[in-house]
Amino acid sequence: MAERNPRWAFARTTAFRVTLLHLVLTLAGTALVGGVAWWVTAGFAMRQAAQEIERGMGVLLQSGALSGARGVALSIEARLAADRNGQEYYLLAAPDGQRLAGNLSGVSSERGWREGAIRLPDGGETPVLMYAQPLPGGGALVVGRDLSAARALEQRLLASAVWVGGAVLLLGLAGGLLLGRSVARRAAAMEASLASVQGGDLDHRLVVGRGGDEFDRLAARINATLDRLQTLMSALREVTDDIAHDLRTPLTRLRQRLDEAARAPDPATIAAAQAEADRLLEIFAALLRIAQVESGTQRAGFAPVDLSAIAESVAEVYAPAAEERGQTLATAIAPGVMLTGDPALLTQMLANLVENAVRHGRSGGRIGLAITSDEVVVSDDGPGIPEAEREKVFRRFHRLDASRSTPGSGLGLALVRAVAELHGMEITLGDAAPGLRVRVALPRAA
Repeated sequence: MAERNPRWAFARTTAFRVTLLHLVLTLAGTALVGGVAWWVTAGFAMRQAAQEIERGMGVLLQSGALSGARGVALSIEARLAADRNGQEYYLLAAPDGQRLAGNLSGVSSERGWREGAIRLPDGGETPVLMYAQPLPGGGALVVGRDLSAARALEQRLLASAVWVGGAVLLLGLAGGLLLGRSVARRAAAMEASLASVQGGDLDHRLVVGRGGDEFDRLAARINATLDRLQTLMSALREVTDDIAHDLRTPLTRLRQRLDEAARAPDPATIAAAQAEADRLLEIFAALLRIAQVESGTQRAGFAPVDLSAIAESVAEVYAPAAEERGQTLATAIAPGVMLTGDPALLTQMLANLVENAVRHGRSGGRIGLAITSDEVVVSDDGPGIPEAEREKVFRRFHRLDASRSTPGSGLGLALVRAVAELHGMEITLGDAAPGLRVRVALPRAA
C-alpha cells in the first residue's frame, strides 16, 4: 500500500471535510439567493413586458370592436408615434397575411406567446416578446415589446453570479486549507506527545493553549488522564514493593514452621504454620476485595440503605472490644439516614474505621461515632496521625509502624477509601486534639 503524502494530511482531516460540506451548502445557498434575485429582477422585467403587451392587446381589440380594422390601424399608428424609445412593436395583418399597419413583418400570426429576434433598420437585431391574436373578421393582431433591457439585466446578473460564486468558492477553499492545516498540525502535535508517553516518557504532557477550544479541552482531559495513569503506575510500584516487603516475613515464618514440622511433627508447630497461612490468605482476600471495589462493578447492585441502622449494628459489635480496653464508645447517630449503596461494603467501611479507632485509641479513652445526613465522623483520643502521613495511610500496606511490630496489614484504610469513592463519598483525616478525626462526607441526595 502506497504511503500517503504527509503534506496533504490536512485534506483528510474532519475539519477540512466539514469545511468542504459547508462550502457546498454555501454555494447552494448562493445559487438559491441568485435564483430568487433572478426571479425578482429579470423575471419581473419579463412579467412587466408581458403585462404591457396584454394591456396593449386589450386596448387595440377594443378599438377594433368599436371602429373595425381602421380603428385598430389608427391606434397602432398613434402608439408608434408616441413610442420615443422604439420599444413597442405591432402588426395588423389582413386575412391574406398582408400588413395593414405596424412595424413588424415576417412574424407568425398564429395565436400565442413567442420570442424572436427582429432586424433593426441599422442592420442589428433585438429580442422581442410577442403575442398574436386572430381577429374576428379575419386577419391577426400581433403586439410585442423590446426585451433588450431585460436581456442586458440578465447578463449582468449572470456575470455577478459567476463572480460571487467564484469568490465564495475561492474563499471557502482557502478557509478549508487553512483550517485543515491548523487541525492537522495540532493533531500531529498531540499524536507526537502521546507517542512519547507510549515510548515510556510518562512525565510528558500535551500542550494546552489559552484559547479554550475543543482541542485545548481535549488536551487538558488527556493530561488529567495521564496524571491519573502516572499516579496509578506509581501506586502499583509501591504496592508491589509493599507486597514483597510485607509478605516476605510471614512467608519466611511459614517456611520455617513447615521445615520444623517436617523435621519433628508437632501440633503446635503445625497450628502456627496454619495461622501464618490464614494470615496470608486474609491479606490476599483484602487485596482482591479492594480491587473488586475499585473496579466499580458492584454499583449494579446498589439499593437504598439505612446507614443509621448499619452504624448501630457496628457500634453494638465493637462495644465489647472497646470495653476490654477501658474505652467508652459514644454514639450520636441520627435516625433514618438513607443513601444508595452496597450494605455489605458500607458495613465493612464503618467497621474498619471503628476498629482502627479502638485499636489505636488511648486505653481508657473515648471513641466517637457520629452520623448526620451530611457526614460520618469517627474519632479517638489516641496519638493520631501526623499531617504529612495522612494521605499516605490510604495506600495499600502503608503503616505508621515501619517495623511492622504491631498487628495489621495496612489495608484497612485503603479499603475504606475504595468503598467511599465507590459510593461518591469524600474521606478526610483531621486532628481531634488529641487523636484522629475521620470525616466521610456523604453524597447529596439527587
